[in-house]
Amino acid sequence: MPSSQGRSSLTLDAGGWLGQWRQRLLRHAPADHAAVVLRHSRIYLLPTRRGWALIATLLMMLLASLNYALALGVAVTFLLAGLVAAAQLHTFRNLAGIEITPLAAGETFAGGSLAFTLALHAGSATRYGITVCAAQAQAGGEIPAGSALTVTLDVPAPRRGRIALGRVTLASDFPFGLWRGWAYVHFPLAGIVYPAAEIGAPPLPRGHGGADPLAPGSSDDADLAGLREYQRGDPPQRVAWKAVARGRGWYTKEFDGAGGGGPVMLAWTALPATLADEARLSRLTAWVLAAERAAQPFGLVLPGTQLPAQQGREHRRAALTALALYPADGPR
Repeated sequence: MPSSQGRSSLTLDAGGWLGQWRQRLLRHAPADHAAVVLRHSRIYLLPTRRGWALIATLLMMLLASLNYALALGVAVTFLLAGLVAAAQLHTFRNLAGIEITPLAAGETFAGGSLAFTLALHAGSATRYGITVCAAQAQAGGEIPAGSALTVTLDVPAPRRGRIALGRVTLASDFPFGLWRGWAYVHFPLAGIVYPAAEIGAPPLPRGHGGADPLAPGSSDDADLAGLREYQRGDPPQRVAWKAVARGRGWYTKEFDGAGGGGPVMLAWTALPATLADEARLSRLTAWVLAAERAAQPFGLVLPGTQLPAQQGREHRRAALTALALYPADGPR
């Protein structure tokens, strides 16, 4: 009678074999770390609905021809069956040899679409009717011989955080729509979804040094530098309401030395205690964007994360990424 250790070893071996089989068949794990060339081991073929209907018709033709001893009917049936088999071969060859390369994962704000970019290299043959699907997104087209097709998959991003592209399916029913061939690839490609900026967020906290043009008692006209197009998240205090009332469009005032003329610290603990975590993240996101538009250095202080006051695209990205990846049940 096998021991408990022997039984557990057999269970682990069976589980490992089953996991390897599922990975080979379904590619459920992101194990493709480089470009993938489609070979026979990755390509699957099945008849389409049209194909099944034609196969059923051929079977009925064969039975009727044999029953009534119609030699011509048998010949026509086998001729059409040969065409179906040839179509299957062409469907396979249309996918075999395609090279798929992961290029980039985008970034967006919650509620938008996250763009993932892949490159499909045709090789020596032209590829027809190639579709690429992943996470409710679809793209594709024809790939001329010796060239590459860059496809962008816009994946819905309803909430903040890191979103993976997931398993990608390449498919084709060329040439007659009788057979559908498909293959799976799974790259470890993930993009960042930033929190949505709060609409109508309060103005930036006052910076260290300089006069805040939005502070009580200050004059907007004294340091007014000009107007620019209104952008989502701009504080209402900076909207050029006179231009809006005259029907000239929406504009935002820009000031010299806006935001206090010095660095401003955006701190989690400085926000009202009644705000929920997601509301705090949305307000901090709006302030990060406002500080960037005002060309004002800013720092970010979150529980467990602190970014010094700086400027620039990389600093903005680091701050938004910290907000995007903040734990959903993080400390208050």
